[in-house]
Parts: sequence; C-alpha cells; structure tokens
Amino acid sequence: MGDTAAAWMCILVGALGLAVAGGIAWFGHVVFRRRVADRLFAHPFLDELFHHWARGGPPSDDVPRHLAESYAEYLQRRNEFWTAYGQVLLAVLIVTVLAILLLAKAISAEAGLPILSGVSGFAIAKGVSGARTISVPQERQRG
Repeated sequence: MGDTAAAWMCILVGALGLAVAGGIAWFGHVVFRRRVADRLFAHPFLDELFHHWARGGPPSDDVPRHLAESYAEYLQRRNEFWTAYGQVLLAVLIVTVLAILLLAKAISAEAGLPILSGVSGFAIAKGVSGARTISVPQERQRG
C-alpha cells in the first residue's frame, strides 16, 4: 500500500471514528437534556401512589421509605449508565487512535494489537458484567 493510499485510509478511519464518537456524544446530549421532573413524576410507583390517594385510601406509613428507596435506585441506575457511557466513548476513541497509528505505521503491530485487544476485552467484559440485579425488598426476602 502506497503512502497516498495509507493517508486516505487514515483519514477514512479517523472520519468514521469521529462519526461514531459524535453519534455517541449526541445520544448522551439527548439523554441528558431531558428534565429530571419529567422522569421523576413518570415513575410507576408514584403513579400508583397518586391513584391510591385519589381513591381516598390512607397513605401508608412506609411511603417515605419507598420514595427514598425509589430515588436511591434512580440515582444508582443513572450513575451506572453514565459510567458505562463514558467507558464506551473512551473505548471508541482509543480504538480509533490506535487504528490510525497502526495504519500510518507510527507504531508496530506488536505494540498496538495487544492494546487493541485489551481495550476490546475490557469493553466486552464491562458490557457482560454490567447486567443489573433486581433488588428485592427485605420483607419479601424473609419469606
């Protein structure tokens, strides 16, 4: 492969990598732009609680505990999402830069391929281990 073909290949890989990273960043911007109040009052637990109060039933004594647990779970899920989001974006950028460096022959395959396989393995492992377990309330755990 000649120098001109290698340069065009580097430009193509760089543009593709930037397009993927830009798409991921756009997705994060769209998700972040939504208002917290829209998500807070659209929770199924709160819908059921409001319907219960509308029917005239007395609110339960453990409503504050359920609200606190619901909000804590929301915060935990939000933090897990943004952690995974950042890791995916970083992995895409690292793979793009390493691919350009390998195509430009700035680094050898003996140096770049182990880094690529490490980043790919880390991204796959985070995706597989990122499966969330559902927390069961303690009163249901006891039987």
